[in-house]
Amino acid sequence: MEACLDIAVNSASFAYGEDTVLDNIKLEIPKGTFSALLGPNGAGKSTLLKVISGYLEPQQGEVLVCNKRVHSMGDRDRSRLITYVAPEYRSSFEFTVEEAVMMGRIAHSGSIMAQSPLDLEAAERAMLATKIIHLRDRPVTSLSSGEQQRVQIARAICQEPSVLLLDEPTAHLDMNFELEVMEILRQLVKQGRTVLAIFHDVNLALRYASTLFFMKQGKFVESIHPDGISPEIIEKVYGVEARILEDPAGKIRCVVPYSIARPPGLPRA
Repeated sequence: MEACLDIAVNSASFAYGEDTVLDNIKLEIPKGTFSALLGPNGAGKSTLLKVISGYLEPQQGEVLVCNKRVHSMGDRDRSRLITYVAPEYRSSFEFTVEEAVMMGRIAHSGSIMAQSPLDLEAAERAMLATKIIHLRDRPVTSLSSGEQQRVQIARAICQEPSVLLLDEPTAHLDMNFELEVMEILRQLVKQGRTVLAIFHDVNLALRYASTLFFMKQGKFVESIHPDGISPEIIEKVYGVEARILEDPAGKIRCVVPYSIARPPGLPRA
């Protein structure tokens, strides 16, 4: 029996002018899973997330989310299925934290002004989950980068989508909040949500994701279970030599880079 897919990218390509960023991408992500998108800067990770979310339309191929063509849907219908969390908070308005989180309910209510008791409860739960309830009346622009990131994640939770797409969700976060955000995402997956997130920290992805997708130069080069991580994959994707270590209990694997890889035939220093 085939797994129910929440995300299916079928031969999608995208270019900015003549610069090809995504080249014939094929991707399938089952419902209720936590997947990590990894790779060096400029690999096409953020562009792929924007294509899946509907912000960008591929020049070739198609994207299905919950068996629906993303780019044939209206904005409100799409927002009920998908939420996209950018790496940085951007707004031209002085919203309070609570107002920013409540924006996640527009997909359901149609307006930030039409707040039902259910909307208010959803916002309260999201702020409690991300530990920003004490900031609810503060302007978002007055917060630190890490606090703003938690506001964005709270807004995404408040939206109650089937699929969460997150571009570096742990950027700007201290270690404790970094782990708390990852635990929040893990709980959302346990509730049946599907999470696809970009990470620069391979070790964080190894600890929490069930599948790692590695990109390089607009293409997928590896798709593995965390147990399949190897020095060869790290060198192939990032161009660095690394060791793979395990804790004594064998539950957490860790990538330790130690040298830039030499081109074939070049002797070591």
